[in-house]
Amino acid sequence: MPTIEYSSISDTTDTASFVCGLSEIEKWFRKSALVDHLRQKHIVTCATYEGAPDDIVGLYALSTVVEDTAKLGSGISYFPFFGDSRYCPALQIVYMAIRRDLQGSDQGTIVLGEIVKRFATIGEQIGIPALILTPSNPDAARFYKERGGFAPYKKGAGMFLPLQSAIATLEAAAL
Repeated sequence: MPTIEYSSISDTTDTASFVCGLSEIEKWFRKSALVDHLRQKHIVTCATYEGAPDDIVGLYALSTVVEDTAKLGSGISYFPFFGDSRYCPALQIVYMAIRRDLQGSDQGTIVLGEIVKRFATIGEQIGIPALILTPSNPDAARFYKERGGFAPYKKGAGMFLPLQSAIATLEAAAL
């Protein structure tokens, strides 16, 4: 299996040919992803096979947000955000998509692993205690739970992964 490489979206990225089957993501990727990235609204990363930088396997967009700690439940430890323990910073997966013809393969798990790795590194360095997302459908929710260890919160609408879990996953993978 070819190695996947990751790079930021740029003005040379072929956004028009990426098809994942979710019209909301496809429309955003074609029309707004580069602008959102350049304005630092989201960090948009494209996954490609080594040696084929124009052939996008998948993509993800991350943002920093502030989350109500009461919604996250127990298991989250953090330094109080500006002295207010009600809120904490979080890294949010705004979008993650795999090319439609590669869905059901391990490519989604590989890309999610890269996101978790990035979160564990950044979160530990600057104190972001949770990675959060809102899955687009029940199949996506099942994927994030089974492949990434995410748990539901916000009465089932969102999912999160504590920093401690991301670090433990990386340490286990290094063995």
